[in-house]
Amino acid sequence: MYGDILVPTDGRESTRRAIEEAIELAAVHGATVHALYVINSAAIAPGIDFEDLERIGQQAVDHVAKLAAEEGVTDVETTVTHGLRPQAILKYAEEHDVDLIVMGRHRGIDVDRLFRRSVSDRVSEDTSIPVLVVE
Repeated sequence: MYGDILVPTDGRESTRRAIEEAIELAAVHGATVHALYVINSAAIAPGIDFEDLERIGQQAVDHVAKLAAEEGVTDVETTVTHGLRPQAILKYAEEHDVDLIVMGRHRGIDVDRLFRRSVSDRVSEDTSIPVLVVE
């Protein structure tokens, strides 16, 4: 049913369950896991070192690959990219013909969510690809 499963990660705890779910589904369906980290261009202050952010992103997607390997899922693609998170996730999903997007949702209220919809809300509303939101 699923051949390619995308799991965006930001390295936070709220994505842990989404990563676990994506890996479990990939194991059942023999699917490729696509681990994606988006360096949020809108949140970068002047003087921030992109190399540090790219290193953090690479660690996050490598962590997904490690967890997948521990569960016997060895077909994993890892990508670190720059952009606005919802748009970058949707672009990646379309370019890689993803069958399912598995995303975590941050619990609680933060200032960002008071003024804007969550990334998972925006992704799920702006795509025809199935989106599984895990809390």
